[in-house]
Amino acid sequence: MIKFFRHIRQRLLSEGKTGKYFKYAIGEILLVVIGILIALQINTWNESRKQKQIEKQVLKSLFQEIEKDKTALKQIDYRYKKDLLDISYYRKLYWKERLSMEDALDLKKFFGFVNHDVNPNRITYDEMISTGKLYYLSNQNLVNKIIDYYELIDNHIYQSRQDRIEFRANFFDVSDMKEFWLTLYDNNNKELAYNFANNQNTEIYKTMKVLTEYSHALTRTTKASVVNLYEKAQELQLLINKELDGTLILVNDASLSKENALNNNETLPKNLSGLVSSSKTTDEIIEIIKKQDTNKPNYDISQNQINRLGYLLMEQDKNEDALKLFKLNIELYPNGFNTYDSYGECLLKLGDTGNAIKSYQKSLELNPNNTNAKIMLSQFE
Repeated sequence: MIKFFRHIRQRLLSEGKTGKYFKYAIGEILLVVIGILIALQINTWNESRKQKQIEKQVLKSLFQEIEKDKTALKQIDYRYKKDLLDISYYRKLYWKERLSMEDALDLKKFFGFVNHDVNPNRITYDEMISTGKLYYLSNQNLVNKIIDYYELIDNHIYQSRQDRIEFRANFFDVSDMKEFWLTLYDNNNKELAYNFANNQNTEIYKTMKVLTEYSHALTRTTKASVVNLYEKAQELQLLINKELDGTLILVNDASLSKENALNNNETLPKNLSGLVSSSKTTDEIIEIIKKQDTNKPNYDISQNQINRLGYLLMEQDKNEDALKLFKLNIELYPNGFNTYDSYGECLLKLGDTGNAIKSYQKSLELNPNNTNAKIMLSQFE
């Protein structure tokens, strides 16, 4: 084709038709330019189509991870509902003027507020941030909503940790309370439990009454935060689905109840702490945990409950037994950064610094924002 046009130009030039030659040359240049522009436009269309496909795939992945978040938040909300029922029961006991032996023994099962960790599925989001894909999304409002959602989760996690630290500082770490946990809660003496429950003018008893109120308020607040996260997850899914022209299927889209009571047909798993007060050995408790049906457990075997039980044993200086529970927790929940953090803390108490460092490193690998692991590891640099 090039030779053909070149031949025409040479013929015109040899015939002395300079004017026609230049007109023809200019026309040929315009054709080439138009061809280049068309090719560029086609390339732009192809790139735009590829970008749109990538955007769709990323949003689908994000949608699916948010769905997993909603499932986890629903379970956590259920646990807080159950916690509120338990705490309400113990509040009534602590404010009774006179307690029976049965009531007094029930008091030994109460250990206050339980924090249920929120561990979001954020592989897609983190990848979008690190590669800059998030900011290539065409819908800026959607970009802002995605950022807001994960910032809200981060704020919830931070606040929950602060609440847990404050709770332990006020009700576990102070010397008077340490003595209380080590005596009454590590003693099968029924008379001691009965005397404690009916000698309500002691400072320890008054502190425990405050503990029930504090635990109730903190649980209600934390539960409300979980409900808010769930609602924000729903809103974000709706926006993503709209962006993808309604091609995704919304599941688990029923709103969480803001009420604190469980439905009548919901079965309540029992607290693991009751097994400790029933004088079962740690090995027996571990066997009970392993035999639980994960779909319908008789006992609450969430990683937070097992972790809490481990710390209870540590408060009683039963570090070897606590280590067994933390190790079990890692086996059951290998992706829980907090399980490795607690395991490391217990290993340090037992003087096993080498394995404690490895455990903290694993915790930090699972959650690079784990401040406690960073602080602990910095001490060994």
